[in-house]
Amino acid sequence: MSSNIFKVIRAGINSTFQDKGRSNLYHLGIPFSGAMDNRNYLLANKLVQNDLNNPVIEFAYQGPLLKLKNGIVNFAITGDILFKIIRKNSTIEDGESYKNYILEDEDQIDIISTKNSVYGYLSVEGGFKLKKIWNSFSINTKANIGPNKGKKYSLGDKIFIINSNINK
Repeated sequence: MSSNIFKVIRAGINSTFQDKGRSNLYHLGIPFSGAMDNRNYLLANKLVQNDLNNPVIEFAYQGPLLKLKNGIVNFAITGDILFKIIRKNSTIEDGESYKNYILEDEDQIDIISTKNSVYGYLSVEGGFKLKKIWNSFSINTKANIGPNKGKKYSLGDKIFIINSNINK
């Protein structure tokens, strides 16, 4: 079975992985990391029944445009967000925050913008395939620490998803 993957078609302004963060590293010159909006971070995981410390994609102002490859995922977006779901048959649906959706192979999520806030969160059931760095999945772009070599996501990057239990 192939891995579920999001292919980054548009990265958005500041798309990174975040969790509850890493702390107690100030003595090494590394500032605190983690989700900027803890409430919406936790709700994103809760909506897809993940452990509350699972990493999610955090984005600011404009989010990514992601295309699913190989499989089916259950996802949720939290925050005051304007987004669309583009189905492989060219049907376009307006998305609603704090609601679960099923995405199938070749479908896309287009996170257009935040409305009355800065940050939004995308979670998938089962979570993302990432490696912890210093006991956290959070990306700290100032210190270049975390998954994706501590960098924001860019055009063409692949985001690996843990295969969920969803069957078609």
